[in-house]
Amino acid sequence: MGKTFCRRLISRGVLPAFLILGASLCFLIPPGQAQQKIYDDLFSVSFPSEKEGWASGRWGCLVHTADGGKTWVRQKTGVDLTLSSVCFINALEGWAVGEEGIILHTRDGGHIWKRQSSPIDLFHMKVFFINSQVGWIVSEWTHILYTEDGGFTWQIQFRDQDFILKSISFCDPMNGWAVGEYGFIYHTRNGGKTWEKQGGRFGISKTTGDVEGGNYLFDVTAVDPQTAWAVGIDGTVIRTVNGGATWQEVPLRLPRTQLFGVTVQDRNKILIGGNGVFLISLDGGATWKTPRCTPPNIYNWIYGLSRRGKAGFAAVGGGGIIYFSEGDNPLSWKQIAY
Repeated sequence: MGKTFCRRLISRGVLPAFLILGASLCFLIPPGQAQQKIYDDLFSVSFPSEKEGWASGRWGCLVHTADGGKTWVRQKTGVDLTLSSVCFINALEGWAVGEEGIILHTRDGGHIWKRQSSPIDLFHMKVFFINSQVGWIVSEWTHILYTEDGGFTWQIQFRDQDFILKSISFCDPMNGWAVGEYGFIYHTRNGGKTWEKQGGRFGISKTTGDVEGGNYLFDVTAVDPQTAWAVGIDGTVIRTVNGGATWQEVPLRLPRTQLFGVTVQDRNKILIGGNGVFLISLDGGATWKTPRCTPPNIYNWIYGLSRRGKAGFAAVGGGGIIYFSEGDNPLSWKQIAY
């Protein structure tokens, strides 16, 4: 009973239980007014262009910048549910998903958000759109939802056992991966018509009665049809270079901490963020460095990562932190909202 409760606490709170204690309310000034203070935990960030960006988090918190992060405005979502993921395909059209099966959609840059109908009322963990019509959502109970009409209708494309999928990523309309609890990995080569299990294990020890399984995976990024990266609990970093036929652990010798986000640009630039960890590789993962952050981000956690057009990258996390890489140098970052 205790293990089941803890597992649900992790899924309902999006983050591991030890981070839930640090949650705070979204004390922002009224919608429509520019501000710099964001106190709520942020889980996702999406920049379809250099200037336009959105970040989402607890209690329906969704903030927008139209000037490359100089000012941020809270947008009115009409909900107080955790929004675990946000995805914009351009400066006008985007989606946000989260608790209790919530799916929000905007066609005007977030001035008006409208609910879309979800076929399930479970906690949606990640939304990913490849274009204005085709998108996916991963959720609890190993659900993958799919739309081909911009979310006007959503259908259950795939489901498996009672596990939590945390992330989904496509490199093109056909090839994608989904990852989650106990190291489960699913892959499609046909846009999700079929999903193949490539990893994950779960069982109960016959001697101790404890749960035995693979490492919890929090995020995945598809680079091309053959290459993908995933990160997770206990400093887990894995990648495939053969379409998922095999997944190899990347030996970074990290402490046993949680890694929440991974993103890749031009195959060689790889960013990983987590609980007290921020790493960057500029050579495809051969070597890794810790970037310089101003002010330092030593005791906080980074959850969401996003490319920011040609301007660099954005990172968001605990207590409303937002960092931008400075210009073309991903080894130098500056906190732009605090």
